[in-house]
Amino acid sequence: MNLPAVGFARPELLLLLLAVPLVAALVTLAYRARIRALRSFGGATPLVSRSGARWLLKSALLLVALASLVIALAGPYVDLRARAARRLGVDIVLAVDVSQSMAARDVEPDRLRAARHFAEELGRQMIGSRVALVLFAGQGTVRYPATTDPRILGEVLDNSGRGVKLQQGSSLRSGLESSLGAFPADLDPLRQRAIVLVSDGEITNSDVPEASDLVGARIYTVGVGTEAGGQIPTYDANDGKFTGYLRDAGGVPVVTHLVEQTLRSVADKGGGSYFHYIGNDGVIGDLARALRTMEAVEPLDDAGSVPDERSAPMVTIAVALLLLEWLISERRAMPSPRGLGRPAARRGRRILGIAIGSAALWAIACGDAALSNETANGLFAGGNYAGALAAYRDLQLDQPDSPELAINAANALHKMAEYPRALAEYGKAIDGKDLHLRAIAQYDRGNTLFRMGRYEDARDAYREALRMDPTDRDAKFNLEIVQRILSARPAQPGQQSGPGPRQPGSPNPGAQGPAQSGQPSAGASAQPGQNPGQPQEPTSDPTNSTDPNAQASPELRPALDDFRRGLTIDEALRVLDALRGEQRGVGQLLEGPRKGTGGEY
Repeated sequence: MNLPAVGFARPELLLLLLAVPLVAALVTLAYRARIRALRSFGGATPLVSRSGARWLLKSALLLVALASLVIALAGPYVDLRARAARRLGVDIVLAVDVSQSMAARDVEPDRLRAARHFAEELGRQMIGSRVALVLFAGQGTVRYPATTDPRILGEVLDNSGRGVKLQQGSSLRSGLESSLGAFPADLDPLRQRAIVLVSDGEITNSDVPEASDLVGARIYTVGVGTEAGGQIPTYDANDGKFTGYLRDAGGVPVVTHLVEQTLRSVADKGGGSYFHYIGNDGVIGDLARALRTMEAVEPLDDAGSVPDERSAPMVTIAVALLLLEWLISERRAMPSPRGLGRPAARRGRRILGIAIGSAALWAIACGDAALSNETANGLFAGGNYAGALAAYRDLQLDQPDSPELAINAANALHKMAEYPRALAEYGKAIDGKDLHLRAIAQYDRGNTLFRMGRYEDARDAYREALRMDPTDRDAKFNLEIVQRILSARPAQPGQQSGPGPRQPGSPNPGAQGPAQSGQPSAGASAQPGQNPGQPQEPTSDPTNSTDPNAQASPELRPALDDFRRGLTIDEALRVLDALRGEQRGVGQLLEGPRKGTGGEY
């Protein structure tokens, strides 16, 4: 879209200037009615102290202030500025240890499936980056080349007989060498490279690589397991059934332990950091933030241009005129007796006026960013989602860690049906510390996942939003609808329970970052920054299962019971049928406006 060098970003709002003469007429009628009332009660005497010139001045100030506000809303600009750059992702190789010790259950459900969950959620948070998957034990192999589809990463990490075969022995050197060879051949010189090694640190070959062998990529290590460790279960090679625990030559059960020292050493040599993962999804968010610091910014020559708005001066003029109108009295100035000081009330009034004026002048200096965000929100409200997204991206160049901007950009991407990109932006907001913003991001993320047909993940996102804000009735409603959709699905054949491993392909929903949706870890402690009075993760949450008969968790059961009491079976079935038919009305119910947030945060 070609824009003139001078104009208004939203010229249609200039029609509001028609309200100025209407307000002038109303003010005049009100003034005349007041004069008539005064004359009827007190004759001409009460009018002696009133000044018609002062009334005219006050009215003019009010009307000009109103006109200035309308012009500010229309977004005046005097120049265009080029969109300067775009962010590049990171090339990541995820190296996962699949040695036999990774079957230990000191982490729920076991180390390998915890690593699978870690891989899936890290991939979802790093959408926009290219992620390759390497599996290693005694030797390393590239299981998947670089991909931007994170759902693939977890599908191969299943040790139930038809997925990954656990192997004896573990060699960190083989895993890292395979990882260095897994980076895309068409490496962009601006893209940074990182290896994320997920292991328990137990190696059978004492071949920890030296720092000289790790040149070419930053290395982050993730330790899965506990120092106390656990026994190593064994499974039948044909049907994947649990057969017992691994024993040494003397018949004593073998216990495997997390060896953090080895993993810390590799991370230090590779210029990265070490993370300990026991199901606490905050670690995934911490690692994702560390990886995002490696994202490069690519200068662009033909990225288009956006208006360089100058609404702040008009807002300042409007505030100053309203302040002046408030300070001017309609009465004529009367001579004060000599020797008497100025009344305290009038002095206080002038001091207050000076303070408000100073605040208005201060707003000139720092109002550009807020007004720019207001401009982007105005584009969003007007249905120009591409323009709103471009404006949010410009703001993110100066505030890359702002959760508000991440939510706004994600909402614009959602409206544009760019659902995978929207999930990545929601992930950035969920990594933040503000619990209210994290709850909003989880709710909006659930709506996006629902549109993608990922109902289990949508359910988990709504559940997480409710844990952060138990009063969110929209999230309660959406969660109930998704639960009914999942309950209406036919049961998967071959589902079983017991000590054996999960069947291949069974969902293992997870969370993104410290506040993402997902499977709560058993006995997990509160996340950093969480108040002691806030709800904790339950030690067992049957609603994480896809079993239609599973019961709600203790935190959600009262909320869902309260909702069910207001919804008959017939009404619920009609809602379910309408959702399947993609009716617009029910779509509004499911993704209705959040109270207090509007179309954008």
